[in-house]
Amino acid sequence: MRSNIRQLFYYIKPNLSYFIIAFIAVLFSALTILLFGRGLSNIIDSGTEHDFTTKLLVAILIVLAISLTAFTRLYFIGIGSEKVIARIRYDLYSSITNLQPSFFENTGVQDVISALVTDTSVLQSIINSSLLTILRNFVILIGSVAMLLYTNIQLTAYAAAIIPILLIIMTSLGKKVRSYARFAQDKLSELASFSEENFRSIVTIKSFVLEENEKIRFKEHLNSVSKSYVKLVLLRAILVTLVITCVIGSLVVLLFFGIKEVLSNNITIGELSSFVFYSALAAGAINNLSDNISDLQRGLGIVERLFEFKNMKSSIVDADDPIKIYSVQKGISFNGVTFFYESQLDKPALNNVSFSIEAGQAVSIVGPSGSGKSTILKLLLRFHDPNKGSITIDGHNIKSIALNDLRSLFGLVPQDHMIFSCSIMENILYGKPGAEYEEVKQAAISAYAMEFIDKLPDKFDTFVGKRGLKLSEGQKQRIIIARAILKNPQVLILDEATSALDYKSENLVQKALSKLMQNRTTIVITHRLSTALKTDKIIVINHGKVEEVGTHDSLISKDGLYAKLAKIQWN
Repeated sequence: MRSNIRQLFYYIKPNLSYFIIAFIAVLFSALTILLFGRGLSNIIDSGTEHDFTTKLLVAILIVLAISLTAFTRLYFIGIGSEKVIARIRYDLYSSITNLQPSFFENTGVQDVISALVTDTSVLQSIINSSLLTILRNFVILIGSVAMLLYTNIQLTAYAAAIIPILLIIMTSLGKKVRSYARFAQDKLSELASFSEENFRSIVTIKSFVLEENEKIRFKEHLNSVSKSYVKLVLLRAILVTLVITCVIGSLVVLLFFGIKEVLSNNITIGELSSFVFYSALAAGAINNLSDNISDLQRGLGIVERLFEFKNMKSSIVDADDPIKIYSVQKGISFNGVTFFYESQLDKPALNNVSFSIEAGQAVSIVGPSGSGKSTILKLLLRFHDPNKGSITIDGHNIKSIALNDLRSLFGLVPQDHMIFSCSIMENILYGKPGAEYEEVKQAAISAYAMEFIDKLPDKFDTFVGKRGLKLSEGQKQRIIIARAILKNPQVLILDEATSALDYKSENLVQKALSKLMQNRTTIVITHRLSTALKTDKIIVINHGKVEEVGTHDSLISKDGLYAKLAKIQWN
C-alpha cells in the first residue's frame, strides 16, 4: 500500500504548486470558519447597537472570505487533479501498449478501458472532493476542540468522551469498506466486459435467437454487481450511522449541561452559542472525516488496481545490446521450434517445427484450422517467444534483434481487416506516417482502392466510421493493402487476406496482392490452396508439426495431406 501511495505522490509532485495553493486556501477557509464562531459569541453578547453593527460587518467579511477561499480551493485542486489524472492515464496507456500481445488474450479489453477511463475518473473525483476536504475537516476539528477548551473545559470533557469510540468505529470499518470497494469495482468490470462482448457479437446472438438467454446471463452479472454494491453501501451506511448517532448524542448531552452552566452564570448565552457552534463544527468534521476516510479507502483500492496495470512488464523485451537490422539478405529459418500457449501447457501449438524461407521467395503455409499456422506468424513477429528452438533472420536469432527493427521488416495484411476510426488518409498513413499525398495516392492506386475512393464526396478525407463500418469488407482490405504498399516492407505477410471476401472483391484484392508480392519475400498463411498455387514453396502444417514441404506438383504426387486437402477443395 505504501508503494502505491508513493507512486501516486510521484504524479502529484510535478503539480504540487496547485495543491499547495489549494492547501493554503483550505487552511485559511478552516481558520475563518473557526473565527466566525468567536464572532457569533461577540454579536450575541454585544451591549450596544454600534458594537452589534461593527461585529456584524466583521462577520459578513468573514463569510466573504470563506466564499473566496472555497473558490480558490476548488479551482486549483480541479486543475491539479486534472493534470495528475491526465499523466496517470498517459502512463497507463503507454504501459499497456508496451505489453506483449498475449496480455490481451488473458485480460478483457473492457477491464483495461474501465481502469483507463472509469477508475481514473472516480479517482479524480475523490482527489477533488476528499483529498483536501479531509485536511479542512481535520483543521476544523482540532480548531473546534481548541476553542471548546478555551470556552469551557468541563463541557469539553463531556464532548471528548465520544472521540475514542469514533476512532475505533472508523478504523475497524474503514478497512472493510476499502476491501468491498475493490471487490465491487472488479464485479463492475466483469459486467462491462460481458456487455462489450455481447454487443460486438449481436449478429451471432440474434442469428441463434439467444437474446433472452443473454438477458438472463446479463441479469446474473448484474445481480452479482448489485450484491457487491449492497454490501458496500451497507457497510458505509453502518459506518456513517454509528458516527452520526455518537455525534448527535454527544450534542444533546452538551446542550443539557451547557444550559445548566448558563443558569449558574458560569458562561454567557453568547459563549454557549459559540460552544454549540464549535461542537456542531467538530461533530460535522468528524462525520465528514468518516466519509472522507471511506472515500480515501475506496480511492486507495482504485490506486492499487491502476498501478497493478501500470507496473506490469512485458515478457517480450529487447536484448541488452540488440542488433540493428534493416533488410533480409539471406532468409528466415525456424529451427526446432516448440511453443505452448499458457492456456494449453499440456499440448504444444507448435512441436519441433523447422523450415526455411529464402530472401525473395514466396512461401505458403497451409493446413487445417487450428494446425498452428497463425502461431508461426505470432512467433515471427515476437508476439510470443518459443519455449524451445530458435527463429533466425540472416543467421541472427530474432531475440537478439531490436524489437522495433524486427517488426519494421514486416508488412502484415491480416484477416480481421483492422480499420481505425479515422479518415481513409489517416488509415493508409499507418504504413508510413509523414508520407506525402502523392505517395499515399500511388499506394491506393496500386491497391485498386482509388476506384471507390474517387467516388466518395470527401475522397481521402472521408471518415470511415467506427472500425470502418462505412466500408465494405473488400474496401477495407484494399485500404489495408494500400497501407502495406506504402510501408514497402522487406517481408510481406498475408494472413488469410481474402478469406472473408466475395468473388468480385477477392479478384481486385488478388490483383493488388500480386503487385505487392513482386520481388519481395512473402509469407502467405492460407487455407485456400488456389492462393498457394502462386507461391514458390508450400509448407503443410498439421497438429503443430511440419507434415510436408514442396511445390504444388511435388506435394500432389506425394498423395499426402496436401493432396487430400486439394481433392476436398477442388471437388
